[in-house]
Amino acid sequence: MALTDNDVTSEIQVPLHLASEEQAAHDFDLTRALATLAGRRSIGVYMHDNPDPDSMAAAWGLAKLLEAELGAKVTLVLAGIVGRAENRAMVEELRIPLVPLHELDPQTFDALAIVDSQPGTGNNSLPSDRAVDVIVDHHPFRGTERSPWCDIRSDMGATSTIILQYLRERAIPLDVNLATALFYAVKTETRDLGREASDAERAAYLHLVSLVDHDRLYRVCHPKVPKQHFMALDRAVRSAQVYGDVVAANLDELFYPDLVAEIADLLLTFDGARFAVCVGRYKGKVYVSLRTEVDDTRAGGLIRKIIGTEGAAGGHGTMAGGSLSRPVETAAELEVAFAGLVERLLHFLSRAPTAGSALLPPTT
Repeated sequence: MALTDNDVTSEIQVPLHLASEEQAAHDFDLTRALATLAGRRSIGVYMHDNPDPDSMAAAWGLAKLLEAELGAKVTLVLAGIVGRAENRAMVEELRIPLVPLHELDPQTFDALAIVDSQPGTGNNSLPSDRAVDVIVDHHPFRGTERSPWCDIRSDMGATSTIILQYLRERAIPLDVNLATALFYAVKTETRDLGREASDAERAAYLHLVSLVDHDRLYRVCHPKVPKQHFMALDRAVRSAQVYGDVVAANLDELFYPDLVAEIADLLLTFDGARFAVCVGRYKGKVYVSLRTEVDDTRAGGLIRKIIGTEGAAGGHGTMAGGSLSRPVETAAELEVAFAGLVERLLHFLSRAPTAGSALLPPTT
């Protein structure tokens, strides 16, 4: 599945200056961070297992930085799948060089990096017997592990913003595909700057927009989708239950894991919803996604409470996700797990226990 970026016809020099006052106030020393990797020749960059645009763009941008500054060979490690149609189009259109984990031996890397995630969060496949050398993330610090290069900025709206600041600081040229990837990452992670965007995201957006291949960006944003996608949408809206301002849906079997996030985003657009939770199973593993309105930024804490010790969860602000540790093989088992998750969500939201009502009337 490894792809190469062999059709880039132009490169754009990025001016050497900081992207925002926010970065100037941040005390991260990139020169010192790069020095911690001196002599490393083979670096594996991990993302969360089923990566979104922010993960992939940040990983690719970090790879460009390490290749330019250290002369290292950098591999983007794909541990899960790229499922959502837009994300697959992003990989294909922009030629992001992801390499499946099953084709690699992590022991051959003399340094490990993780972007848009952190060790011990349960959503990545970092080797458990290796220390991590680089952590770059915009989610809150989980307190599980630090590294010699540890740059966690929860005030940022996207990890790609941090990576872009690195590239600008070191005056690393951006080819048009990487610029498009970083732009799309900031665009999607902040919902066009309307969700958890800081001044740094606005600066990144404005800086990148003139560097983007807009024809390719259109194809990424508007891909063709398979029949299973429409089947999942139909199942989602017909199974959705409304509990006051909470909308919940059990999707049962998933076409791909991050479908739960896609449907949660959709359900939050219901005019009575302030919270949306979506659950489904993929190859026996239960995935959970939670979305909240922009004026309620408790998603990360809420999902950790409702999943508790039954799995792993994380997030920030208005977006969060997680999974359950115990395998679930049947629809009946999933229904029990789903009911428990909804009950706990209503409890932690201080909502009275109530029977849900169908979002749509039953068909006759």
